[in-house]
Amino acid sequence: MPPQQTGENQVSGVEVKGSDQGDCSAAPVPNPEKWSHKVIAARSRMQKLKVAANSAQNPDFDFLYECWNDDPALVIAIKKLLAKFPQSGIVIVDGVLVNWEG
Repeated sequence: MPPQQTGENQVSGVEVKGSDQGDCSAAPVPNPEKWSHKVIAARSRMQKLKVAANSAQNPDFDFLYECWNDDPALVIAIKKLLAKFPQSGIVIVDGVLVNWEG
């Protein structure tokens, strides 16, 4: 194994790998303002889903539908919520959220 490169490849105490150690390219960094807004919204929705699961409150179908189309992590939380409370009348049919009673 060749020795690690040092000196000019160090930035703020973090060593940067030389180009001879692989052809990895970093993914583009999203706009921090949009990213933080999206993260905040997703966390808020996830919190609301958790509260609903712990208190047996059924969030309205429109809220669940919005979450369903927003984030895969929210889809998992919705599936768990609907499995825990099948009496809600909201089901998943062929990967689509459906209000069975409404």
